Amino acid sequence: MRILTTMLAILSALYWSPALSNPSLRETLAAAKAGNAGAQYMAGMMYLFGQGTPRDLPRAVKWLEQSADAKLPQALVALAGLSDVGLGVPLDVARADKLRQEAALAGNPTARGQIENDRRMPGQRDFRRASLLTELHRYAEALPYAKKSADAGSANAQLLLGRAYHFGLGVPVDKPAALALYQRSDMGGLADGSRAVAYMYEFGEGVGVDRKKALQYYDRAASRGSALARRAAANLRSPDYDQPARSQGGNSEYATPAQDNRCADNGGRMDGTQCFNASRVPIDPSNGQHYR
Repeated sequence: MRILTTMLAILSALYWSPALSNPSLRETLAAAKAGNAGAQYMAGMMYLFGQGTPRDLPRAVKWLEQSADAKLPQALVALAGLSDVGLGVPLDVARADKLRQEAALAGNPTARGQIENDRRMPGQRDFRRASLLTELHRYAEALPYAKKSADAGSANAQLLLGRAYHFGLGVPVDKPAALALYQRSDMGGLADGSRAVAYMYEFGEGVGVDRKKALQYYDRAASRGSALARRAAANLRSPDYDQPARSQGGNSEYATPAQDNRCADNGGRMDGTQCFNASRVPIDPSNGQHYR
């Protein structure tokens, strides 16, 4: 969601009023109805991901189609993704390829990257399908694509499928299965795969607690470029790792290093003793899910 918010802010500056650095749906729709292709794209994405409004797939497709008719490359890429999975539009791989190629010819780096990744990375297209469906919380629909991509050797898909089993996203929770998938992702060279294995050993998820092994995997992930893994390793080495949350200079409480690792590994950031996601929504640090 942080990526979507940043993208909307950038597009608002590029395609319409720079003053609308974080446009509301009402402001976006006003510009979209006036024929602004950038605003039409933004409206489509806001409806697709539920940014400032409930998710509404038909409205999302309506605005994305209008923006694509105006040849906005981002809209072409978005519709290609939907066509790849038949979400809101007919399942049409040929159309998805055509839209992606059109965006690439217009210079869109996302489209060019997707085409290149499909050429050189086994299972990448199915991973991208699974990733989109997961982002839209359509977990059961994502699973067949994730499994197919993981079986083809995609380390990214192995990580995605591992998280599905870890947190019960479309399947029953199965932490040993999650650990096995994370290990395959680690062996495929993915830093986040290494970090996921480390987390399992740190907290005894699907395996016995083993902080020495956790540090080995955190250090491996850090060597592969993961800043989160570097922080997690430092936390795990901290003499305060097991200490309870404490007050400092008043009533403010602070998380332990262990709480910080749980929160960070599940997509959040600690503020005091509360774990928040990028949109400042409190989340459960054990599984990354929003509190109800």
